[in-house]
Order: sequence, then structure tokens, then C-alpha cells
Amino acid sequence: MEIKLFLPAHVDSIFSYEKKKLEADLSELQIEMKAWDQPWRKESLDHYSNLGWSFVAVDDNNEILGYTLGQPFLFFNNWTQSLWIEHMSFENEDVGHQLVDTVIRWAKTKHLQKVLVNSDCEAADFAQSTFTGFKDKGYLHLSTTKMEEALR
Repeated sequence: MEIKLFLPAHVDSIFSYEKKKLEADLSELQIEMKAWDQPWRKESLDHYSNLGWSFVAVDDNNEILGYTLGQPFLFFNNWTQSLWIEHMSFENEDVGHQLVDTVIRWAKTKHLQKVLVNSDCEAADFAQSTFTGFKDKGYLHLSTTKMEEALR
């Protein structure tokens, strides 16, 4: 497995990855309808693929094993810089662990103070159980600073 920066070349693969997960339970029309209001809809993937804050996990054949959709924002809740993770999806816990670890490390290298994960994201519970963090106000806080970790 390799973790890569999410680029526009990955958009179609991620869209197909998500649609494939729905094929067992829904018709093609139902899948298309459901895709309109998902965080992995095409315009969302196009947006995140151009920012440089999202990642994909791929196997040796360049098949998608998981991904994150994230973007930075400034001056939120008394933090100067935070990384918002809108969505995460992955095949198994190992892939999830590698993706969340990469996101936290990336945020640290960019000197961001927090990684905030949308608690509506199915993977938020996994991230909370695997990494030091707490839920508050609809999102999961993952610290990127030693000072914040010392206060907990």
C-alpha cells in the first residue's frame, strides 16, 4: 500500500470505488441519485483534488483502498490554523490508520494546530478510538501540537 496526495487523476477512481460499495444494495439509478448528496460527489472530489490536503491509499495496481477529503481553514474556535477532514473512507483498519496518521503528520509539518474530522463521517469513530482525540460540537478534535496534548 502507498499513500499519495489526492490529485485530479484520482477523481474517477474514487467515484467508482464509492459507487461499487453501493452496488450490492442499490440499483444504478438509486446509486446515481444517492451520489448527488454525498461528500464523494464529482464536484466535491474535483474541489478537494486541487487543494493538496487530501490523500489516497492505493495498492500495487493503483487501485483505491481508501482516501481522505480535507482542506485547511484559518481562525476557527481560537485556533489559528486547522485542517478540516470532511470525509474518510477505507477498506480496513490498517488503511484507515495509515491515512489518519498521514493526515496528522501532514498537518504537523504545515504547523497546523488541529485536525478536525466531521463526526458524520463513518470513520470518525475509528479515528477517535485509534488516535488521541475527543468529540465536541459535531466534530472530532485530533491534536497536532504537544502543548494541546499536555493539556488533555
